[in-house]
Amino acid sequence: MFQIALGLAVAGLVTAATNVVNAFADRREDAVNQPSRLFWVEQIGPHGTIISIIALYALAFTASLFLGLLFILVLAVGVFNSIFYSARPLRFKARPFLSLISFSGAVGLAFLSGMSIVGSINLLNPVFLLITYFMLTYGTVKNLPDYFGDKKAGTRTTATIFRSIGSAARFSGILLFTPYLLLALFIATGLLAPIYLADFGMALIFTMIFARMLKAKSSQEFEGTHTIGFFYAISFILFTLVLSSPTLSSIVVVLSAYLWTFLVSRVSMDSRVENRDWEKPRRKNS
Repeated sequence: MFQIALGLAVAGLVTAATNVVNAFADRREDAVNQPSRLFWVEQIGPHGTIISIIALYALAFTASLFLGLLFILVLAVGVFNSIFYSARPLRFKARPFLSLISFSGAVGLAFLSGMSIVGSINLLNPVFLLITYFMLTYGTVKNLPDYFGDKKAGTRTTATIFRSIGSAARFSGILLFTPYLLLALFIATGLLAPIYLADFGMALIFTMIFARMLKAKSSQEFEGTHTIGFFYAISFILFTLVLSSPTLSSIVVVLSAYLWTFLVSRVSMDSRVENRDWEKPRRKNS
């Protein structure tokens, strides 16, 4: 349990650092698309922001010293990915396909770090491949709420490469369905046990989300769909992990992840807002 708790703490620190890096690296785009996203960076200042990033990553590496060398190596790859997802010169998010690969690393690398604690890593593990690919497909959904603002800012994403938001939504929905095809293939070939058929129950939630995506027209409507979709993605991934190891420890990890997700959703620390800055007039100071 100590290693599980420590691993979750490391994940939380890296996630926090990644969000700060993203906010800092996107200052130029957010000045056009989402000025409110600049608030915390402006409050802390460039120097304070960089110090915060270094401190968060340093704490993560310090904690990882108790989890073994293999864990540290996976963490190093994760930190590299989390920095250059947004930061230049690599800036993976500026290249639609690379951005999806990098985004999927948030789940894939976390899974590998868990495997590393027990002393081995298998890149051909079917559960690893399934949940990593699932996260890759979900990466297209998160860009839909920012479609109009990103278009205005000239930001190239998996959504803005389409001429209309309707086309982007249809593409995202179809792609989000494909993990079920991969799941069926793994079960049919014996790579996954029949117990994983339970994952198909999640398809009902997917159907509801896809229907909402097709009906959505505004950024606010896509934001609401993205919020539901995020919990759907978390549920699919965590449920799959429980099926792979239905133990008390895995259930504790799932409940902890849900609690963390709930707390983050209740505290307005995410860069997204319900009303897009460029869609409403700025309030005048009274």
